[in-house]
Amino acid sequence: MIATPQRPVRIAALAVGCAALLAGCGAANAPSGTPKAQRAEQLVSSAKAAGVAPHLTVGVAESMYGSSAPGVCKVFEDGLTTAEKNDLLGNPSGRRAKSITTDAVTYGRLVVRAYCPQQLAHYNAAVQGLDPLTSSS
Repeated sequence: MIATPQRPVRIAALAVGCAALLAGCGAANAPSGTPKAQRAEQLVSSAKAAGVAPHLTVGVAESMYGSSAPGVCKVFEDGLTTAEKNDLLGNPSGRRAKSITTDAVTYGRLVVRAYCPQQLAHYNAAVQGLDPLTSSS
């Protein structure tokens, strides 16, 4: 089986941008107390406390990640494949350098913590070797 290259941290960075763009366009919130609403509330609260994704709302988080964030969590289920590592960190030859901000790394960690905390060690291992650019507000 050929693994499809995923971009976990780039996905997180894209999610931050989408959250900012979609802030006013989120779907109606799920009833409070549902796993979907609880996870979205946890992510929004954590993101605001960390100073990242300031415009993220519960509705936007619910519409982007649902109740389980399968697009994020599946990537980390069994650790990253070589293709996923190369896609995330760049080719070891140095010809595909990647840039990522500290905010994107933090936001990605918060998404994993809220939706698939059992995968947090895999996420931390994936971003450990990164040298993120310091975000400026």
